[in-house]
Amino acid sequence: FEMPIEDREYPNNNKNVMDNKEIKLAVKALNKMGVIVFPTDTVYGIGSLPNKDAIIRIYKIKKRDFSKKIIALVDKYDRIFEIIDETDENIKKIFKVLQNFWPGELTIVFNAKRDFVDIFDDEMETIGIRIPKNETALEIIKNVGGIVLTTSANISGENGVSDIKDINEELLKKVDFVIKEEHELTGVPSTIIKYEGGKISLLREGRITLDDIEKLID
Repeated sequence: FEMPIEDREYPNNNKNVMDNKEIKLAVKALNKMGVIVFPTDTVYGIGSLPNKDAIIRIYKIKKRDFSKKIIALVDKYDRIFEIIDETDENIKKIFKVLQNFWPGELTIVFNAKRDFVDIFDDEMETIGIRIPKNETALEIIKNVGGIVLTTSANISGENGVSDIKDINEELLKKVDFVIKEEHELTGVPSTIIKYEGGKISLLREGRITLDDIEKLID
């Protein structure tokens, strides 16, 4: 399935974003296989590039069970083909959902492409993917190759946070860089659906409902 050219990349409307020295420092930290805290459109995330040592650090910093999988934030629609193992027919079937809700607060769990996930987790069979709407997050992701693996920036069991001052201090001390967002985040985690064999199932409902999604499936 070939993505329509006009839909391939989310344009950044904020021309001053990459003038931000903090974004450049965040990019530098990630490219050194570091771990950063950064804003998304929902809550603050903790993330790294697809690198096994960096991912292990994220889990240890969060005190997170390794059975709970991490998601991929990407910069554009085409990027999913580097990550997922799905038929063209099924991608075409869900494309209206991607067009309507990406960038935004919808995470879609697909079957993972083995040569991608084996880089950091050889037991991972599925992976959640989202294009965030937050411009800071998008600029960081675009400038490190288009994929950042992330989870919420909180100690496991605690709630995700939308204000930097509410992030656990122990967590903040253990990461390589923290970038603050000037704009308020929603504070509501993304809706998560699983898409397998052309069928959708709801894993977590946020501000986007299952009914909203099902209306767009061909």
